[in-house]
Amino acid sequence: MRGLTTRLTSSGIPVLRIHYRADESKTPAWAESAAVAFGGLNSARWRKEMEIEWGALGGMRLFPQWDQWMALGKIVIPPFDPVGYKLYASYDHGWRNPLAYHVWGLNGDGDIVGLWELYGSGIGVANAAKLILGQQVTLADGRRLAGNPFAGREAYRVADPTIWAQDQAMSDGTNKAIAELFRRAGVVFIEGERGGDSMVAEWLHGHFWKDPAAPLLRITTDCPKLVWELGQQRHRELSGRVALNRDQPEELVDKDNHAWDGMKMFLKRFPPKVKIKAAAQSPNSFSWWQKMAKGGAQRQSASFRV
Repeated sequence: MRGLTTRLTSSGIPVLRIHYRADESKTPAWAESAAVAFGGLNSARWRKEMEIEWGALGGMRLFPQWDQWMALGKIVIPPFDPVGYKLYASYDHGWRNPLAYHVWGLNGDGDIVGLWELYGSGIGVANAAKLILGQQVTLADGRRLAGNPFAGREAYRVADPTIWAQDQAMSDGTNKAIAELFRRAGVVFIEGERGGDSMVAEWLHGHFWKDPAAPLLRITTDCPKLVWELGQQRHRELSGRVALNRDQPEELVDKDNHAWDGMKMFLKRFPPKVKIKAAAQSPNSFSWWQKMAKGGAQRQSASFRV
């Protein structure tokens, strides 16, 4: 039945959830009209009350139309062999919080694909290094994790700069950085740059996902947590009372952002570039002849000066 979902809790209690779409009279046109009283379909209050998104009031989504973009089926794609792509990786460290390692592909046209991810808490440096190098690992809690299928193909790996802090106590009485522990295990990182939420968001909105039906950055289904986190990113908002005297901050809620942080570190290495118009490069086009004529005039002027 449309709009009806069921599940069992960890205690075995059945839960029935009924969405307004279960009523056939609740068409998209009805929803658009009814949402006006809440502030629109993308408003936090509508999403919480009517779309059953319990965390919606935590702030406006960074990508308000994320669900609609997902429905297009263009940003998230099936896994593939990235022939012709140069590979890179990003790493955001965590132990109690999840660590996030992602392999990225970049082709000659500047198109980017998120290819594979390692994501989870309680993994540790030694196991993470084995997984990054392509080995399968079984953790103490029974989790079996598959190794990186692109091991050794990454041109470099950019990582959270905090892993270079020498705060890991060793048995010999010295302190070592997490980056050094990874290096000893055969995984070398270069230092990334944190921050840049607003800047990277502008790149995604205005360049990579300007046309969600023809995205310049795609993510394979082998990166489910990255896809999930992108849909969770929200602006941090002040309460209505505080906002009377202060502007809303240009910050995101610091939660569920481990894959997002790694993605930012990678994208800041490859910011969007303005592409040369194809017409100017096509022989015998007006733009091409205009360019040739301009070049000839410059050469002739130079010869007169000589």
